[in-house]
Amino acid sequence: MLVALEMDYYSEGYRTMHSNCVDLPMAGAAGFHQYENYFYYTFLYAVMMNWGEAAGGDWVASRCTILNKLGLTLKVTEVSDAAELLPAIRMNIDQQCPVVMIANYNYLFFLSQYGTVIDDHAFLITEYDSARRLFVIRENQLNKEVTLNVMKGEPFFKLQLTEELIADIWSKSNASFKEIRNYCYNKLFSVAKIGEPEVHSYLELVEDFAQCCYENCSNHLIEAVDRFNDNVSLMEGLNDASAIAVEFETMRRSFHGSAIIMFDIFEKALPWLSSHEEWRQIFGGFRDRYIKFRYQLISGWHADTLRRKLMPPGRVLQLKEEIRQLDTELFSLLGKLLAYHHKEQEAHHAAQAWTNYAACAAVSADSEYSLDPATVCQASQAVNGKWENWVTDSWHSDTAQPVHWLLLDLLKPREIRKVVIRHSPAPGYITMDYELQGSNDTEQWEQIAAVRNNESVLTVHEADGCSFRYIRLYITYPAQNDFQARIFELEVWGLPV
Repeated sequence: MLVALEMDYYSEGYRTMHSNCVDLPMAGAAGFHQYENYFYYTFLYAVMMNWGEAAGGDWVASRCTILNKLGLTLKVTEVSDAAELLPAIRMNIDQQCPVVMIANYNYLFFLSQYGTVIDDHAFLITEYDSARRLFVIRENQLNKEVTLNVMKGEPFFKLQLTEELIADIWSKSNASFKEIRNYCYNKLFSVAKIGEPEVHSYLELVEDFAQCCYENCSNHLIEAVDRFNDNVSLMEGLNDASAIAVEFETMRRSFHGSAIIMFDIFEKALPWLSSHEEWRQIFGGFRDRYIKFRYQLISGWHADTLRRKLMPPGRVLQLKEEIRQLDTELFSLLGKLLAYHHKEQEAHHAAQAWTNYAACAAVSADSEYSLDPATVCQASQAVNGKWENWVTDSWHSDTAQPVHWLLLDLLKPREIRKVVIRHSPAPGYITMDYELQGSNDTEQWEQIAAVRNNESVLTVHEADGCSFRYIRLYITYPAQNDFQARIFELEVWGLPV
């Protein structure tokens, strides 16, 4: 009988070039308990790689610090040999705890690195079949080259292994851990639920990050700058370029790949960034500059190390200042983005109680454009709540005169907070010059707003609670390309009375 813990493949997750091949499976195990935990874990790990508690400290304790924020823990089961290993794996799966088995690449025959890399790796064990004496593992390094150009992340593909193969991998890896990875020796790890999470959303995650003061914490990239010359000296006698490359690949993951993860989570927390042109450009420009700086820095260090080129003291000071300045800009930008987000949220919630008086208004205009006798772009179409089809969802004036008007009768005086105008989205046909006016008798008009040389498809005008029965859009320059006015929607928002 197959006993299985179902988890996502995370094809939209990350790659080992962004994190590492032990902590990504750890994130996957966290994701079994809740899908978003995968992303929360990778973000918190990326932060740990850059600030705060030293990443080189207690391995188990540092992972528990991350998992505890998610209401989880890294459970450690003591196993002395293969005879204890197999029932311990089954027991953890029965307890709804995905197993994270740390092994050595030298003994992972199913991976391309088999026998060529002496390094740690981890895979998940999420299923077992006692009758067939099988385990099902989840491995994100399978088909890595195939998925590179078709998937964002490295999916956790399933692979069946016999109990003997699992025992053999663990036993051989465990023997090597006795000397070099004592925290793994005679250990089996799994991720267990222990309580309620502190993190409930991407926004909470980013807000907590932005509010933490990292100025007084260890900055691991600055520490790497301080160590650079010592590391070059240590490598004087090392002629193995591949070993140096492995060292800098680890550094690239810690400082460049982690930055990619962090900015991805910022965008998940603030999804409106993709549709807000001004903020999108500001955020995107800074993101690219921040990530590019780190990539070029690590690449330059790699080249200088191969050349045995030391860094002058002045350059050390300059780099440390550049890193501090970029981090200051990062936290300043996040603060501004979060402040804008909350301001918009507050406005949105307040607006839920508002009424669009235009939806029930009587509408007239100086003229209406007719395609044919049966098809007229009527004034009433400018308040129908739709703006998909210009023929049925917008008002078009005729083209005879350069001045046009659209008039709304709100039936009685209304306290108006905001007027929203949706213009033609076609370049060259956006309303250029206009006045927004209010009246209670259609004789005396008060100006609410005056716009010249408009280039926006959507314009929003605050009205500060003024009271009017009639609203008139008075257009003096309809469009750049002709004399026709085109309004897809006119909304008049206020508090119901």
